[in-house]
Amino acid sequence: MKYLSIFRHAKAERTEDFAIDFERPLTPRGQKDSHHMGEILAGLEPPIDWIVSSPSQRTRETTDILTKTLKFEREAVWQDAIYEADAETLLTLLAQVPAEMEHLLIVGHNPGMEELVSGLAAGAPTRLGITMPTAGLAHLTLEIFGWNQIRWGSGTLHLLLRPKSVRAR
Repeated sequence: MKYLSIFRHAKAERTEDFAIDFERPLTPRGQKDSHHMGEILAGLEPPIDWIVSSPSQRTRETTDILTKTLKFEREAVWQDAIYEADAETLLTLLAQVPAEMEHLLIVGHNPGMEELVSGLAAGAPTRLGITMPTAGLAHLTLEIFGWNQIRWGSGTLHLLLRPKSVRAR
């Protein structure tokens, strides 16, 4: 069995304030939400042993905050293909994760993150009512032995969390 945590980047500055979408940084709220959600991730078992992220500014900042909160000792893997990726592309990337990794955290963008959660849990990369706001977290178990076995429908969704519910605590 493998474990997958899927995290949508935290709240970023408005698109119209930046010439290039890729360069949008997090807002102060996005920074706080990343930290709070990182505390939730830190409580998951088994601990995360591999992090792969889009290299956009907002996902880099989100990932940096998460790795600090998790006290993660490895370097995150920055994967260009995650930026603007569809669910099929994300599934292909997950299939390339080293087999010895037990719990992966992927940090990226919508609609790909929502479609990935739906596809793994329901068998097809659709949205199926699953929404992931900024700093949204999904956690799944996967009925696979190696990442190269990942396929649509191989996951069971155990957690779908919005930062708003964590802020209310």
